[in-house]
Amino acid sequence: MCLAIYKPAGAKVPKDRLRNAFNRNPHGAGFAIAKEGKVAIRKGFFSFDKFWKAYKKVPASQAMLIHFRWATHGEHTKENCHPFRLNASTAMIHNGVIKRVLVKDKGSDTSNFVKRILAPIVNQHPNFIHTTHGQKVLSLAIGESKVAVMNHTGKAVIINEHKGHWDMDCWYSNESYMPRPTAKFTGFTSKPKAHSSEILGGYVDPHASNRGRGRSWIDDLEEATMGKR
Repeated sequence: MCLAIYKPAGAKVPKDRLRNAFNRNPHGAGFAIAKEGKVAIRKGFFSFDKFWKAYKKVPASQAMLIHFRWATHGEHTKENCHPFRLNASTAMIHNGVIKRVLVKDKGSDTSNFVKRILAPIVNQHPNFIHTTHGQKVLSLAIGESKVAVMNHTGKAVIINEHKGHWDMDCWYSNESYMPRPTAKFTGFTSKPKAHSSEILGGYVDPHASNRGRGRSWIDDLEEATMGKR
Protein backbone atom coordinates (compact mmCIF):
# COMPACT_ATOMS: atom_id res chain seq x y z
CA MET A 1 0.00 0.00 0.00
CA CYS A 2 2.97 2.29 -0.61
CA LEU A 3 4.88 5.12 0.98
CA ALA A 4 3.98 8.73 0.17
CA ILE A 5 6.37 11.59 0.97
CA TYR A 6 5.95 15.34 0.72
CA LYS A 7 9.27 17.21 0.66
CA PRO A 8 8.84 20.98 0.98
CA ALA A 9 11.28 23.32 -0.75
CA GLY A 10 14.65 23.30 1.03
CA ALA A 11 14.06 20.05 2.92
CA LYS A 12 16.04 16.88 2.26
CA VAL A 13 15.30 13.14 2.30
CA PRO A 14 18.50 11.17 2.99
CA LYS A 15 19.54 8.58 0.41
CA ASP A 16 19.38 5.70 2.92
CA ARG A 17 15.74 6.52 3.65
CA LEU A 18 14.91 6.51 -0.04
CA ARG A 19 16.69 3.18 -0.50
CA ASN A 20 14.85 1.62 2.45
CA ALA A 21 11.56 2.93 1.09
CA PHE A 22 12.24 1.43 -2.34
CA ASN A 23 13.28 -1.94 -0.91
CA ARG A 24 10.11 -2.23 1.16
CA ASN A 25 7.81 -0.86 -1.56
CA PRO A 26 9.42 -2.26 -4.74
CA HIS A 27 6.63 -2.09 -7.32
CA GLY A 28 7.59 1.23 -8.91
CA ALA A 29 8.72 4.66 -7.77
CA GLY A 30 8.23 8.21 -8.95
CA PHE A 31 8.29 11.86 -8.01
CA ALA A 32 6.76 15.20 -8.95
CA ILE A 33 8.55 18.55 -8.95
CA ALA A 34 7.13 22.04 -8.62
CA LYS A 35 9.00 23.91 -11.35
CA GLU A 36 8.49 27.02 -13.47
CA GLY A 37 4.79 27.34 -12.80
CA LYS A 38 4.05 23.70 -13.57
CA VAL A 39 4.32 20.27 -11.99
CA ALA A 40 6.75 17.91 -13.74
CA ILE A 41 6.37 14.16 -13.13
CA ARG A 42 9.01 11.44 -13.43
CA LYS A 43 7.89 7.89 -12.66
CA GLY A 44 8.18 4.25 -13.62
CA PHE A 45 11.45 3.50 -11.81
CA PHE A 46 11.73 -0.23 -11.08
CA SER A 47 15.29 -0.18 -9.77
CA PHE A 48 16.66 2.05 -7.05
CA ASP A 49 19.72 3.00 -9.08
CA LYS A 50 17.58 4.41 -11.88
CA PHE A 51 15.39 6.23 -9.38
CA TRP A 52 18.38 7.72 -7.59
CA LYS A 53 20.05 8.79 -10.84
CA ALA A 54 16.99 10.88 -11.71
CA TYR A 55 16.23 12.03 -8.16
CA LYS A 56 19.70 13.38 -7.35
CA LYS A 57 19.47 15.83 -10.28
CA VAL A 58 16.65 17.72 -8.55
CA PRO A 59 17.89 20.65 -6.42
CA ALA A 60 16.89 20.57 -2.75
CA SER A 61 15.36 24.00 -3.28
CA GLN A 62 12.45 22.44 -5.20
CA ALA A 63 9.39 21.00 -3.48
CA MET A 64 8.55 17.40 -4.34
CA LEU A 65 6.07 14.60 -3.98
CA ILE A 66 7.85 11.23 -3.75
CA HIS A 67 6.18 7.82 -3.95
CA PHE A 68 7.17 4.17 -3.60
CA ARG A 69 4.51 1.69 -4.63
CA TRP A 70 3.33 -1.54 -3.04
CA ALA A 71 0.71 -2.79 -5.49
CA THR A 72 -2.67 -3.92 -4.18
CA HIS A 73 -4.55 -3.43 -7.46
CA GLY A 74 -3.33 -3.18 -11.01
CA GLU A 75 -0.24 -4.28 -12.87
CA HIS A 76 3.34 -3.25 -12.13
CA THR A 77 3.52 -0.65 -14.88
CA LYS A 78 4.73 2.91 -15.28
CA GLU A 79 1.12 4.02 -15.77
CA ASN A 80 0.13 2.69 -12.33
CA CYS A 81 3.07 4.35 -10.59
CA HIS A 82 2.50 7.58 -8.68
CA PRO A 83 2.39 10.58 -8.86
CA PHE A 84 -0.75 11.12 -10.92
CA ARG A 85 -1.46 14.36 -12.73
CA LEU A 86 -4.72 16.15 -11.95
CA ASN A 87 -3.96 19.01 -14.35
CA ALA A 88 -0.92 20.88 -15.65
CA SER A 89 -0.27 22.50 -12.29
CA THR A 90 -1.35 19.80 -9.81
CA ALA A 91 -0.29 16.24 -8.96
CA MET A 92 -1.14 13.74 -6.23
CA ILE A 93 0.18 10.65 -4.46
CA HIS A 94 -1.73 8.13 -2.37
CA ASN A 95 -1.01 5.57 0.36
CA GLY A 96 -3.68 2.99 1.13
CA VAL A 97 -6.64 1.42 -0.64
CA ILE A 98 -9.62 3.41 -1.91
CA LYS A 99 -12.61 1.15 -1.44
CA ARG A 100 -15.57 0.81 -3.82
CA VAL A 101 -13.85 2.33 -6.83
CA LEU A 102 -14.30 0.25 -9.98
CA VAL A 103 -10.88 -0.86 -11.19
CA LYS A 104 -10.77 -0.83 -15.00
CA ASP A 105 -8.26 -1.03 -17.85
CA LYS A 106 -5.57 -2.84 -15.82
CA GLY A 107 -5.32 0.25 -13.63
CA SER A 108 -5.11 0.56 -9.87
CA ASP A 109 -7.67 1.87 -7.41
CA THR A 110 -5.71 5.14 -7.33
CA SER A 111 -5.42 5.59 -11.08
CA ASN A 112 -9.13 4.92 -11.53
CA PHE A 113 -10.05 7.29 -8.70
CA VAL A 114 -7.92 10.03 -10.24
CA LYS A 115 -9.08 9.49 -13.82
CA ARG A 116 -12.80 9.19 -13.24
CA ILE A 117 -13.42 11.16 -10.06
CA LEU A 118 -10.77 13.53 -8.70
CA ALA A 119 -9.24 14.95 -11.88
CA PRO A 120 -12.63 15.88 -13.42
CA ILE A 121 -13.61 17.64 -10.19
CA VAL A 122 -10.32 19.57 -9.95
CA ASN A 123 -10.47 20.59 -13.60
CA GLN A 124 -13.99 21.96 -13.22
CA HIS A 125 -13.36 23.42 -9.76
CA PRO A 126 -9.63 24.17 -9.32
CA ASN A 127 -10.02 25.38 -5.72
CA PHE A 128 -11.97 22.31 -4.60
CA ILE A 129 -9.08 20.67 -2.74
CA HIS A 130 -8.16 23.95 -1.07
CA THR A 131 -11.56 24.43 0.52
CA THR A 132 -12.70 22.99 3.84
CA HIS A 133 -15.70 21.22 2.31
CA GLY A 134 -13.57 19.85 -0.53
CA GLN A 135 -11.09 18.39 1.93
CA LYS A 136 -13.92 16.84 3.94
CA VAL A 137 -15.37 15.19 0.84
CA LEU A 138 -11.96 13.88 -0.19
CA SER A 139 -11.36 12.55 3.33
CA LEU A 140 -14.65 10.67 3.22
CA ALA A 141 -13.83 9.30 -0.22
CA ILE A 142 -10.42 7.86 0.70
CA GLY A 143 -11.35 6.44 4.12
CA GLU A 144 -8.24 5.44 6.09
CA SER A 145 -5.95 6.27 3.16
CA LYS A 146 -3.65 9.26 2.92
CA VAL A 147 -3.36 11.61 -0.04
CA ALA A 148 -0.93 14.45 -0.72
CA VAL A 149 -1.72 16.96 -3.47
CA MET A 150 0.90 19.50 -4.58
CA ASN A 151 0.49 22.46 -6.90
CA HIS A 152 2.94 24.37 -9.07
CA THR A 153 4.02 26.60 -6.17
CA GLY A 154 5.20 23.59 -4.16
CA LYS A 155 2.42 23.96 -1.59
CA ALA A 156 0.66 20.76 -0.56
CA VAL A 157 -2.66 19.71 0.89
CA ILE A 158 -2.38 16.45 2.83
CA ILE A 159 -5.59 14.55 3.54
CA ASN A 160 -5.39 12.47 6.74
CA GLU A 161 -2.09 14.17 7.52
CA HIS A 162 -2.36 13.06 11.16
CA LYS A 163 -2.18 9.41 10.10
CA GLY A 164 1.38 10.01 8.91
CA HIS A 165 4.13 12.07 10.57
CA TRP A 166 6.68 14.81 9.98
CA ASP A 167 10.41 14.07 10.26
CA MET A 168 13.30 16.33 9.20
CA ASP A 169 10.76 18.80 7.77
CA CYS A 170 9.26 16.16 5.45
CA TRP A 171 5.92 14.36 5.75
CA TYR A 172 5.88 10.55 5.56
CA SER A 173 2.69 8.50 5.29
CA ASN A 174 4.21 5.62 7.30
CA GLU A 175 7.54 4.33 8.63
CA SER A 176 8.56 2.08 5.75
CA TYR A 177 11.53 4.37 5.02
CA MET A 178 13.11 3.19 8.26
CA PRO A 179 15.50 0.21 8.31
CA ARG A 180 14.16 -3.12 9.54
CA PRO A 181 15.35 -3.41 13.15
CA THR A 182 17.46 -6.44 14.07
CA ALA A 183 16.87 -8.19 17.39
CA LYS A 184 19.93 -8.10 19.66
CA PHE A 185 21.79 -11.28 20.59
CA THR A 186 19.51 -13.59 18.63
CA GLY A 187 20.75 -13.17 15.10
CA PHE A 188 17.15 -13.05 13.90
CA THR A 189 15.54 -10.08 12.20
CA SER A 190 12.57 -8.84 14.17
CA LYS A 191 9.45 -7.60 12.47
CA PRO A 192 9.35 -3.79 12.30
CA LYS A 193 6.34 -1.77 13.20
CA ALA A 194 3.69 -2.73 10.69
CA HIS A 195 3.31 -0.48 7.71
CA SER A 196 0.55 -0.36 5.17
CA SER A 197 1.84 -3.10 2.87
CA GLU A 198 1.85 -5.59 5.73
CA ILE A 199 -1.59 -4.98 7.17
CA LEU A 200 -4.36 -7.36 6.16
CA GLY A 201 -7.92 -6.21 5.89
CA GLY A 202 -8.24 -2.46 6.31
CA TYR A 203 -10.92 0.15 6.21
CA VAL A 204 -14.55 -0.98 6.02
CA ASP A 205 -16.77 1.46 4.18
CA PRO A 206 -19.60 2.36 6.61
CA HIS A 207 -21.65 3.75 3.74
CA ALA A 208 -21.67 0.36 2.03
CA SER A 209 -22.98 -1.40 5.14
CA ASN A 210 -25.54 1.33 5.70
CA ARG A 211 -26.92 0.78 2.22
CA GLY A 212 -27.04 -2.99 2.54
CA ARG A 213 -27.00 -4.39 -0.94
CA GLY A 214 -26.93 -0.95 -2.52
CA ARG A 215 -24.23 1.37 -3.65
CA SER A 216 -22.13 3.64 -1.48
CA TRP A 217 -22.13 7.40 -1.84
CA ILE A 218 -18.82 7.24 -3.71
CA ASP A 219 -20.57 5.45 -6.57
CA ASP A 220 -23.05 8.33 -6.71
CA LEU A 221 -20.16 10.79 -6.65
CA GLU A 222 -18.57 9.05 -9.63
CA GLU A 223 -21.79 9.18 -11.63
CA ALA A 224 -22.24 12.83 -10.74
CA THR A 225 -18.79 13.73 -12.09
CA MET A 226 -19.59 11.86 -15.30
CA GLY A 227 -22.76 13.83 -15.82
CA LYS A 228 -25.15 10.92 -15.37
CA ARG A 229 -27.02 12.27 -12.38
